[in-house]
Amino acid sequence: MKIVVLIDNTPDEEGRLISEHGLSMCIESARIRILLDTGLSGSFIDNAKLLGVDLKNIDFCFLSHGHNDHCGGLRRWVETIPDTKAYLSEFILHEHYFSSHHSTKHNLSIDKKLLEEYAGRFVTIQENKWIAPDIAAVFCHTHDYPTPQGNLFLTKERDGIEKKDDFNHEMALVFKTQKGLVVFSACSHNGAINIMKCCEQFTGVHTITHFIGGLHFIDCNKTEEEVNRFCRDIRSEYSQTKIITGHCTSDKAKSCLKTEYSLIGFFHIGSEFVI
Repeated sequence: MKIVVLIDNTPDEEGRLISEHGLSMCIESARIRILLDTGLSGSFIDNAKLLGVDLKNIDFCFLSHGHNDHCGGLRRWVETIPDTKAYLSEFILHEHYFSSHHSTKHNLSIDKKLLEEYAGRFVTIQENKWIAPDIAAVFCHTHDYPTPQGNLFLTKERDGIEKKDDFNHEMALVFKTQKGLVVFSACSHNGAINIMKCCEQFTGVHTITHFIGGLHFIDCNKTEEEVNRFCRDIRSEYSQTKIITGHCTSDKAKSCLKTEYSLIGFFHIGSEFVI
C-alpha cells in the first residue's frame, strides 16, 4: 500500500508544494486508489500534479468528517474530476460545525449548496459498513479512553440547537490486510485508541499494524500530560502498532510522542511511504 500526502499543515523542505491547515491523502493498494479528504481548499489538486499523482484514476473519495479543513476542497474536486463518487457521513448533511479555539467563533461546515448541486456524486453512510472488498468505513461509538482536549473548543448545530460536538460524523477508513488492519483516521476526534477498538469490533480482526492520521493533540498547557497518558494506554493496548501522524498533532505533542512511543513516525506535505 502506497500513501502520498497531498495536503498537510507541515510544509515540504523544498517549499514547492502548497501547505495549508488541512489534510488530503492518496491511498493506493493493489486493487484500488482512494482520495482521503480534500484539505481546506482545492490546492491538493495542484500538489498532486507536482507529485505525479493522477487523480483521474481515483476510484472514490472518502471524507473523514464534516470539518472544512478536510472537505473544503470538495467543490474543486467535483468540478475537476468528473463522475467519481464521494463517501461521507449522513450526519454531515444535517449539521453545522463551529470552532471557538482562536477567540472568535468560526464556521467549519461543509458547503451545503455543493451537496445539493452535485447530489448524485455523494454516497451517505449511516453505520459501519464494508464499502469495498476488505475496506470499511467505521464510526466510533466507544469512549473508554480519553478524547482529545482540543474537542472542548468544537460545537455543532442541528435544528437550531447548538451543543458540544460528539463527533458522530467522524469515520475511520479501514483496510483489512493479511497481516492485520491498517486504520486511517484523519483527525481522531473520538480518540485514537477508541477508534482502534471500534475497528477491531466491526472487522473481527484484532491486530492493527498501522494507525495513520492526526491525533488532535493541540498545543496547550496540558499537552504533555495528555500525550503521556495516551502513550501509556497505547503501549498497554497496541504496543505493536506503528503510528504515523501529522496534521492536527502539534509540534509539542510530536516531541512528546517521539520520546514516549518507539513505533512513531511523522508525515508532512509531499510525504510518500509504502506499508
